[in-house]
Amino acid sequence: MQRKRTYECMCLLDNREVRKGWQPLKDAVTAQFTKHGASILSSRRWDERRLAYPIRAQHRGTYLLVYFSADTQAVAGIRRDLHFNESLLRYLLLDCPEVPQAAYEPEADFDVNAIPADDAPPPPPPPPPAPEAEAPAEPVTES
Repeated sequence: MQRKRTYECMCLLDNREVRKGWQPLKDAVTAQFTKHGASILSSRRWDERRLAYPIRAQHRGTYLLVYFSADTQAVAGIRRDLHFNESLLRYLLLDCPEVPQAAYEPEADFDVNAIPADDAPPPPPPPPPAPEAEAPAEPVTES
């Protein structure tokens, strides 16, 4: 029995691939969904941000938010393809009861050349302060 549901997928894309061209990369990622019979309801860039920790030596990433409708049996294949996609650093796929109206708004222009370079890792944290030396205690003498 086939059962269609609406899903939300947040994809974290490798900025090295994003710099090569946003639209071709976006089309390639959404093709992974349509390959399994999903219909794309909305696909748009969410943001480009610094990551909390490095992933595959990357410190920044671009997020692609995809809303799609698919048969529940197709989700396993979609997850498998996303997992093996070299352009994706991470993804999160969730069941979504309804698509928010903001997802249908036009995507803002995106200049891939404005992405900050990620060549050097962030500077290391400063060393901890040296412990203060305690003054030797004076011996107590009884009188």
